[in-house]
Amino acid sequence: MTRFTAEQTAFIHHQTGNALCVAGAGTGKTTTLVGVVEHKLQTIAAENMLVLMFNRDIRTDFKAKLAQIPLAERVSVHTFHSFCFQLLRQSGYLSAMGYQIDFNNGDSDKTIAKLVLRQMAAQEKSYQKQQQFKDPRTIELLMSFIGLVKAHMLPPKEVFELSEINSEYKFIIEAFWNFETVRKERKQLFFDDWLVETIQLLKNDSALQKHYHQQIQFMMVDEFQDINTAQYQLLKLLLSPQAQLVAVGDVDQCIYKWRGSAPQFMLNFEQDFAPATTYSLSHTFRFGHSLALAASHLIANNKQRFHDFQTIAHESVADTTIEVIGTARQVGEIAQSAADFIAQGGQPEEVAILVRRWSQAMLFELAFLTKKIPYHMPIGSVLTHSREVKLLMDIMVLATGRFLTLANNDQANLLFNLLSFPHCYVPNKSLRPLCEALAQRPSSEWLAVIKQTQKIQPTLNLETFTDRIELLLMLQRKGNFKALAVYKQYRRDSELDTWIWKTEATATEIEEAVERLDSVETVLESMDQNCEKALQYFEYYTQQSAVENQNKTNNSVQLTTIFRAKGCEYTQVHLPYWDKDAFPYVNRSALGISADTEEERRLAYVAITRAKQSAKIYYTVENAKKDQYVRKDKNASQFIIESKADVAQEIGPVLYQEGELPYHKSAVVQGYYRRLSRIDDMQLPPKVASISLPEPSATGECIYSYEWALQQPMPENAERLIRSMVQTKPMKYLETEVTRIVRELNQAGTAKKKVLVNRLIVIARAKARRYN
Repeated sequence: MTRFTAEQTAFIHHQTGNALCVAGAGTGKTTTLVGVVEHKLQTIAAENMLVLMFNRDIRTDFKAKLAQIPLAERVSVHTFHSFCFQLLRQSGYLSAMGYQIDFNNGDSDKTIAKLVLRQMAAQEKSYQKQQQFKDPRTIELLMSFIGLVKAHMLPPKEVFELSEINSEYKFIIEAFWNFETVRKERKQLFFDDWLVETIQLLKNDSALQKHYHQQIQFMMVDEFQDINTAQYQLLKLLLSPQAQLVAVGDVDQCIYKWRGSAPQFMLNFEQDFAPATTYSLSHTFRFGHSLALAASHLIANNKQRFHDFQTIAHESVADTTIEVIGTARQVGEIAQSAADFIAQGGQPEEVAILVRRWSQAMLFELAFLTKKIPYHMPIGSVLTHSREVKLLMDIMVLATGRFLTLANNDQANLLFNLLSFPHCYVPNKSLRPLCEALAQRPSSEWLAVIKQTQKIQPTLNLETFTDRIELLLMLQRKGNFKALAVYKQYRRDSELDTWIWKTEATATEIEEAVERLDSVETVLESMDQNCEKALQYFEYYTQQSAVENQNKTNNSVQLTTIFRAKGCEYTQVHLPYWDKDAFPYVNRSALGISADTEEERRLAYVAITRAKQSAKIYYTVENAKKDQYVRKDKNASQFIIESKADVAQEIGPVLYQEGELPYHKSAVVQGYYRRLSRIDDMQLPPKVASISLPEPSATGECIYSYEWALQQPMPENAERLIRSMVQTKPMKYLETEVTRIVRELNQAGTAKKKVLVNRLIVIARAKARRYN
């Protein structure tokens, strides 16, 4: 028989009205939900219950757990979409309207998206605009936009204004309406339509709504923090005044803004579904006190949350270490740590590297392949499918002379790739024949071929094309040069980065593309080899990556994004690239809405709370120049500062001992003590140390000095001022200021002395740090 905590028991035995349960990470939510259903079966028939989950895997797992309880296997457990499909089919709506449900979502709708964009492209005179319409990424953008419009249930124009989409892609608003016209003509319902059509049907069919009001007496919704407007409206329509709604979630893990979710749905539950009672599951069975304290400090900075909620470690859970590591070798250190863990008997599947963006995964793939560490990526290899790596290999093939050994068709394909990334603005129907013509002639005749083509087709603008061919001819002679120099020259002279900024649809795509280019440069810089060696290296490891991807084993290090890791847990978690310019994500394109720092912080919170035994957070450390002080955490993300790992490391282990607990002014720490019923164990605040007068001279006067100032306690709130001076003031200024203040102190009156003493202590500390 399952043993429940007091919190779980209180929630399970909820009686009247609706209920919201705020469930922290690893607090036994699923087990508790099974307990809720089992208890409700005492008073409500299984046929009058509905459980809504967020994906098929969770639904399958939950149904398996219910099957172990008498009568519970008859409880309807659905995802939102499977419920809507059942309703549309059983109500006769599909047959009456002639709609066909498309289960091959992603193929048929993509076909319509392509059709719509190609029709719009045909009406454009600008070749550049035509290519923008036909770009595969524009198709993906349109499909994402369609899903977001239907999730928000707002006009497309409003959704576009809320999104991060580049203003040059405003045409997708028209594309949305064109898509909908074709879809309705073809009588097709795609995945995103199921909810929308169900809502409209319930609004328009009072008899059908009454049927569900009579049938559903109890409804339970899991992962409530992830619902969007469409799902919220569906719940409102299904619930009768007599039905009971029980919702469970964690607003601190609301990370799907791009899918339409928002914290307000959960925060407003008591008002929207009154009368309602809020419960909490705050004791985690996943991680210990140290990590719980760090996670609490981090998320406490968010305003959109339940401020009286805090996740604490259950008494049965051992401590979970949290470590912040500043290093210039993040990838190398993480790969070595994983290798050491496995060598000591740990299982690879117990280790996870969680990145903010997929573009950050490439360097880890190379490191794992080098060290022969088995790894798994849920989307397949970034290394194998990276166009930036393919670009490098094409350039190296050209530079090393291997290009001359290729068949004409392969030469033409390589030239076409190089002239398309970045694109030279020659229409593809003309570009491919041009590349085929060049491939059939020696490179010494390429420019002559271009001149001849220009005479035959005077309307064809070959200016950029010619510049690129001249660049390729130059690179052909650089086989003995360092690969990094050749790659950087192509990137610079082709204006690749500028093209990416102009053509990528979203700020995130821009950042990812540039980050992959930078990753390739990082590898080339560390190799410090010529073009042939670099080509051999990337050929070998892209091949190995493809093999690794085919030979998938369950027992592999998990290399994935934080988004994908939600709902998972691992023994060891490594969190790289927590740099201030990378996390929280900053929209540098300034073309969309600003980054949502609170959502980014929730993402950081999800990342930290995946760990069971240890969490390691990494940020980049700059190498200090000679005679220049660089604060070690200068590049650290604000989330690292906010998590206060040093406080967690100090206090976490002590909580496993009896006796006094260290005093700390942090409200998070004191709240944690209080929830453990140990606030009375906290020591009294330390007495503030007073400044001592310097030793008097032979004449009885106090002689102030730099050495004396270093021995005195720091004035309150002096740390920030000292840091600022270290960063902005030269050493000469600090030395001069110490001398000036010491001179003034020996002549100042009592009132002024107090101000000067504090100033001397601050300046002396700043000077000492510059020396160190």
